[in-house]
Amino acid sequence: MSTPSIEFYNKALDAIQAGQLPEALTAIESSLTEDPKDGQSWQLYAVILNAAGRADDAAKAMEKVKECGISDIDELLMKAGDAAAAGEHGKAITYYEDALEIDSSRFEIHASYALVLLEENYEKDARDAAETACDIAPEEAFAWYVRGRVLRLNHQPEEALKSLKKAVDLDANLLPAVYEKGMLLAEAGKAGEALSCFEKVLSVHPDDPAALEAKGALITAINQAKKDQG
Repeated sequence: MSTPSIEFYNKALDAIQAGQLPEALTAIESSLTEDPKDGQSWQLYAVILNAAGRADDAAKAMEKVKECGISDIDELLMKAGDAAAAGEHGKAITYYEDALEIDSSRFEIHASYALVLLEENYEKDARDAAETACDIAPEEAFAWYVRGRVLRLNHQPEEALKSLKKAVDLDANLLPAVYEKGMLLAEAGKAGEALSCFEKVLSVHPDDPAALEAKGALITAINQAKKDQG
């Protein structure tokens, strides 16, 4: 996988984790334009197409995966992605654990594993998996985003904010990390910094409902504080 393909592939992963299917499709299609023989990208393309309800197109993408060749571990990751997209987090956990038995050196497996563990309320295991992802790949923004999200949802705001700041420092365009950072800053009473985060998300995705709601609530709070002071 060439460097541009890796960048597009990672953007697609970030987008699907954030539930942004159109953005995920655009990114993975760009990855395949750069390297049309990359089985891993075709595999993720199939997952995204399935999540978007395009079963026939997903089946065609899977034929491309077979043409490119697929390893046992990549097949497990594909199944895990399908299960997670369908909300079957227990199944996804099993697939990720099987994949980790084959190869525990890939940070993205630990990071994705952490997210589905979190969905099933395995809080300690999710923290451990997120920490492992960061230990393996301290230069990867996605690993720090996952750690930050896990810590935030486990009520450790200070450590979560450190992780999310690191994620954004590594990749200023990792919008899920920008959004999570904004939520923590808002909770910490840093309204101006939080507002900048939500505006960054909305500059790329102007109709993002979560960012719109967060920005609206923050502006309301700021205006109320001004009235109280006046």
